[in-house]
Amino acid sequence: MRKLATAALAFSAAVFLANFILPSGRLVGLAALSVLLGTALALLRRRWLRPAALALVFFALGLLEYAAFCHLTLDRARSFAGETREVTGVVLKYPDNYAGYCRLRVRTDAPDLPHFKAIVYDNKKVFAEAEPGQHIRFTAKISAADTLFGKPYDNYLINGYYWKMSIKGDEALERLSFTPQSIPVRLHRLLCARVDEVFPAESRAFLKALMLGDKQEFYEDDALYVTLSRAGLMHVAAVSGLHIAFLVGLLLLLFGNGRRGALSSIVLIWCFVLVSGSSKSALRAAFMQTLLLLAPILRRENDPVTSLSAVLALILAACPLAAGSVSLQLSFAAMAGILCFAERIRSWLLKPLPKKLRHGAAAYVPDVIASSLSVMVFTVPLTALHFSYVPLLAVFANLLCLWAVSFCFCLAWAACLVSFVPLLGTMLVWGCTFLVRYILFCAHLIAAHPYAVLYTQTKGALVWLAVSYALLLLALLVKGRLALRVLLPGCAALALLAALITHTESGYRERDWFSVLDVGQGQCIAVLAGEDTVVIDCGNTANLDDAGSIAGEYLLSRGRRRIGLLILTHLHEDHADGVVRLMETVPVERVILPAQGEDHTELFDKILACCTRHGTELLETGQDAEETCGRIALRLYDVPPAGKNDVHSLMVRATIGDTDLLVTGDATQKQERAVLDRADFTGTELLIAGHHGSKNAASEELLEEAGGSLAIVSVGYNNYGHPAPETLSRLAAYGYSVRRTDGEGTVEIPLERCHG
Repeated sequence: MRKLATAALAFSAAVFLANFILPSGRLVGLAALSVLLGTALALLRRRWLRPAALALVFFALGLLEYAAFCHLTLDRARSFAGETREVTGVVLKYPDNYAGYCRLRVRTDAPDLPHFKAIVYDNKKVFAEAEPGQHIRFTAKISAADTLFGKPYDNYLINGYYWKMSIKGDEALERLSFTPQSIPVRLHRLLCARVDEVFPAESRAFLKALMLGDKQEFYEDDALYVTLSRAGLMHVAAVSGLHIAFLVGLLLLLFGNGRRGALSSIVLIWCFVLVSGSSKSALRAAFMQTLLLLAPILRRENDPVTSLSAVLALILAACPLAAGSVSLQLSFAAMAGILCFAERIRSWLLKPLPKKLRHGAAAYVPDVIASSLSVMVFTVPLTALHFSYVPLLAVFANLLCLWAVSFCFCLAWAACLVSFVPLLGTMLVWGCTFLVRYILFCAHLIAAHPYAVLYTQTKGALVWLAVSYALLLLALLVKGRLALRVLLPGCAALALLAALITHTESGYRERDWFSVLDVGQGQCIAVLAGEDTVVIDCGNTANLDDAGSIAGEYLLSRGRRRIGLLILTHLHEDHADGVVRLMETVPVERVILPAQGEDHTELFDKILACCTRHGTELLETGQDAEETCGRIALRLYDVPPAGKNDVHSLMVRATIGDTDLLVTGDATQKQERAVLDRADFTGTELLIAGHHGSKNAASEELLEEAGGSLAIVSVGYNNYGHPAPETLSRLAAYGYSVRRTDGEGTVEIPLERCHG
């Protein structure tokens, strides 16, 4: 079995190195070198060299598999990029419908194209009601699926989609036929509908994520998303090894631990994967659990390391690009941590207890602590790398909630199956709903703690993380009493964390500065003076990350636990669609926005509901006004609509000491001139270029009167030509130097730089 583990780990290591480090043009040569070295070691006929020879051969196979797969898929897909062709294909999933377009997942079957999967964008929404298995025909412009919003993007590739297609011509729905691939998708949709019928609205989003891995409503619920993220409970919101473990535990309890129980569990696991939509995470978990359950069936000794490494190698052999999957990395990192550390930690925690209390319910607390800590050993660095945060209180969240999540998962499935029985179904639904309320209550308590999460956007946080892992490694290497080896490094890490938090909060509160956050094609500005915080706008489009998450993480990583005032220049999504997420992440005392009149938009209603929920004061203003937030003085200028399709907006001048920042929002040059008739912008040092640098903003009159020296353009990937060349030329002509968020990321301006 260990030979299999050696071969599988070497193969997997090669694939990961090829995906992240090794140059693609050198893979074949490196594979040949690896084979030569492996052959040389084998010819030496030394027993202790055989594992190394085996590893080198399978390392070479991994490199060759990666190179061959990329050549047959990515390279072929890229060769068609930029072409416009007539395409036929089969719809794989139900379309995702949005306000102005729908998105389909299609497998092409045109004779002159490779039969790849593609993401298809339909701006006319002709295919909005298409069903899995339906044949469609359309004319589309083809592009490779390895970029999104102008940046490298591998999520589509990981899931087997190698093209993006934008429909440009005629399209037609053709026949609807049965395809085996559509069965999981249809079952998944039926079960989602069943959850909607059976459970109350308050628990549906959570239960769909828990039972089926359907996170569409989960991500739309900002309060739920932020709460589980900060509490360190995001792993319960996707079908994974945790959920398979719940299911297996229930099945083994019903059928026993013998061969019958194992065989029954394998069958029902794959039934569960089928009805839950056959997601990648569910398939991975099912493969891992199946290999573990095969041991009693085949009457072989169970070797978790071999099972885990073999599953990883099989997944990467089928799709080497899966190495870039964050969920795959987290899944295997969690399992590796459990295998390496869980039993050691559990034994250490149970040792002081009497023997009678080392089993059963009394061992729950040590078991959960051991599992949580062991999982975090390898997942924390990955979480910090991919998501820029570390959930510090995740152990306590797991301790309070995992038992309830387990029962909730089982009860929810039972409720769906027997809900037609009036009394029994009602009792199960009630019990499941109670558990959801308990889980969310505990998660909210933990998430509300100001230090529930450490955001790793600052150098100090990264240094602390590196030092903590160095202490952990030292504890493993040094001999001596286990208690001292664990407690001393742990206490040292906690002391360093406390020092880091104290230094961060005191250090940033002693500074005054303006920050224009890199939110992509949108705008979010932070004005920070001592302990006072003002945010102007919070929204973006054409970006993978929500502007509210970006802003919240930025402020919290700099010790800002509360926003005194949030001002919205207007309610377009690129300026305001991140507001709710921000308010769920960082408490806001007051919100000011332009007068909306009687025709409220959906975005306004969401902001209003969020303000009501949190007790935040909301003020609509339709006239010029002055506001203060501690040492920050603000002047708001009313900007009436310029036309039928325009909206009421504000211009904002923020002042700290003698330094002024002017934010014009999306005001046109005509609107700027109208405000200039009643305002004095003389001596405004900093200017946020209007409308992301649009040619219709930053009028000569405004630039001349302000007489500033620095203009900042908040801009990201877009199809509008922002910033316009004529605007950049106009800024240069009036003596402005220009900084752009799309080039340098978040722009921070300490006030001492404003006077130089």
